[in-house]
Amino acid sequence: PANTLDKKRVGEIERVLLTNLDLIYQARMDTGATTSSLDARNIQSFERNGEEWVRFSIIHPDTGSPIELERRRVRRVMIIQSNTEEPERRPVVEIRITIGNVTQVAEFTLSDRSHLEFPMLIGRNVLRDLMLVDVSQRNMTTPVPPERSQSGAEQP
Repeated sequence: PANTLDKKRVGEIERVLLTNLDLIYQARMDTGATTSSLDARNIQSFERNGEEWVRFSIIHPDTGSPIELERRRVRRVMIIQSNTEEPERRPVVEIRITIGNVTQVAEFTLSDRSHLEFPMLIGRNVLRDLMLVDVSQRNMTTPVPPERSQSGAEQP
């Protein structure tokens, strides 16, 4: 296990960079959530080369305009929220993110979060082993994007 001194301290709210899209979102760090979640609209599943894919739109954090993305679907999860009886099946995709100087490819469930204050929620799948959340703080980090690879290969 990582020494707590090696862990990145983050606040309850942090700026999170969608690394390959150069978009920064305000995200809530949620140690109670198993998986991170991203606000997505017009979610459509389709098949490509025998694999399940998802087409969806995210909302640009500055302009409010939709940006259409396509990602391979990693899996589906059943979410049961406290305010509803019906479980909801949500697609899970991988997205490359940067928090502070930590960049990783993480799984995100896609759902319409337009009614929530933050378009992104960072769960334990990202925080575990890497970060400590100080709920009294906000924006303790600034995303530092990794150097772009020379090959120009696009990552998730």
